[in-house]
Amino acid sequence: MTRACMLAALLLSTTACIPEEGPMMEPGSNCLECHGGGEAPRWTVAGTLGGQGIAVPIRDAAGKSFTLHTNQAGNFWTAEPLAFPIRVLVAEMPSPVTAQQANCNTCHGSGGGAD
Repeated sequence: MTRACMLAALLLSTTACIPEEGPMMEPGSNCLECHGGGEAPRWTVAGTLGGQGIAVPIRDAAGKSFTLHTNQAGNFWTAEPLAFPIRVLVAEMPSPVTAQQANCNTCHGSGGGAD
């Protein structure tokens, strides 16, 4: 992810985490903190990129491939069952995601330092 995309995600992250905001809520935050279990819908992959309509190609360990697209806030997510590790092909990720859930904003959101 480019520094420009990171900056855009950080600027968007100033909004409050209000459940009524739905898919536009809290860009750049740890999506799976709430959406990894509990009462909120459960996602297997979620994150934020710096704009609307950015393609997020994903391939899991079993060969399943699909593409998510960012919304107006730059958020993307899925509840698709996946075989981990997965490969997220945005900005040519250097290695597969090995966790059982992929919270992209852990490394690429307002609290992380990866580009």
